[in-house]
Amino acid sequence: MDSPLVKDITLFLDDKPSVYALRQKAKNALLATGFPTPKTEAWKYTNVKDLLNTPLEINTDSEVCDGDCCQHHQTEPFIEITFCQGKLHIEEYNTPKGLIITPLPVALYENEYKNYLFNSFDLEKHPFAALNGMYLEQGICICVEKGSHISEPIHINYHQHNCNNQQIHIHNLIIAERDCCLEVLETYNGDTSFPYLTNVVNEIYLKENATLTHYKIQKEAETAFHIALNAVKQQKNSQYKQFYLSNGAKLSRQETLINLDQEDAKAEIYSAYTAKKECITDITTNINHLKPNTYSNQYAKAVLEDSSVACFQGKIHIAPNAIKTSGHQLHKALYLNDNATLNCKPELEIYADDVKCSHGASCGEIDKEQLFYLTSRGIDKNIATKMLIDAHLEEIFALISNEEIKTLFCRK
Repeated sequence: MDSPLVKDITLFLDDKPSVYALRQKAKNALLATGFPTPKTEAWKYTNVKDLLNTPLEINTDSEVCDGDCCQHHQTEPFIEITFCQGKLHIEEYNTPKGLIITPLPVALYENEYKNYLFNSFDLEKHPFAALNGMYLEQGICICVEKGSHISEPIHINYHQHNCNNQQIHIHNLIIAERDCCLEVLETYNGDTSFPYLTNVVNEIYLKENATLTHYKIQKEAETAFHIALNAVKQQKNSQYKQFYLSNGAKLSRQETLINLDQEDAKAEIYSAYTAKKECITDITTNINHLKPNTYSNQYAKAVLEDSSVACFQGKIHIAPNAIKTSGHQLHKALYLNDNATLNCKPELEIYADDVKCSHGASCGEIDKEQLFYLTSRGIDKNIATKMLIDAHLEEIFALISNEEIKTLFCRK
């Protein structure tokens, strides 16, 4: 394939037939479809030409870092999992009863969770997830046993320091068995002046009555490319709630695919993002209501800086038998400059009667009267502008019930 992202390298466990077969399946899917172009409907507003033409290597070194950039925050009430330059820090996890954490290489070697890999999405419809699958090796498997309520959030911390000119592929599994509850926080940080790619796939399975609150803070380096797919499958009466904050990366795409496979399943997605100058920010969601009495809600708020490009694609699909379903989406944007561009593409596919669906979008500038009021009280104009921006995004942060995690969102 004509892209420097595709490498012919030997990976750990290539000699294990089951692992090699998964990697070949992903490679064949990518060869069949290729990378997206501006003519690809799902990517028409997000041009990945610069990424595809950037030569990025894969880190095969066993040594990861000296540890200075990966200090755990022991005062935070989290169960810590750390990746550095795409490599998992192997350590003993202080896990409560009912929680099992397994490094993906171990799970692959022991054939654990093999029925869950690549089963929540179609590889041929997600080319960067297929690229991720070609290099399937790094990641973490989180399994919560039946009836377990995990009180401490799981914090997956991705340190992308000194990963100059590298491509990083991480594949995580989150499996919540029946009647269990957990919170997962992902944070992404980078500080290099060189380009790199973070390509993450999260496959999430929520069994009957399971609840997952999923938080993500993306603050990659301004030279970075960040692409993520969250593929969620939900059973009866399960609940998935996602909070996403983005204010980093040269190009970022947060894609969420949710299949509400059984009755009374519920999904909510709340996003707050700042589209930086000359950067591309993409939030794409696909929610499939496949059974009756399912519910979804998408709410995004954006801040668009000078010469930035943002894309919000929200699709709600109502299957023919999914009666008494409710699906809603809303996007509100704040423009800081006339040169910013927002592509907003709401979609509703409704094949059932007796449903409630809605979508809406609005945009505006900083309120001049509010800005004048603050500056007339002696507040510097730049500080006053930041106060109004923070107030615009605060509506999303206010929905976070975990106070420790809410503080992390507000700090960013």
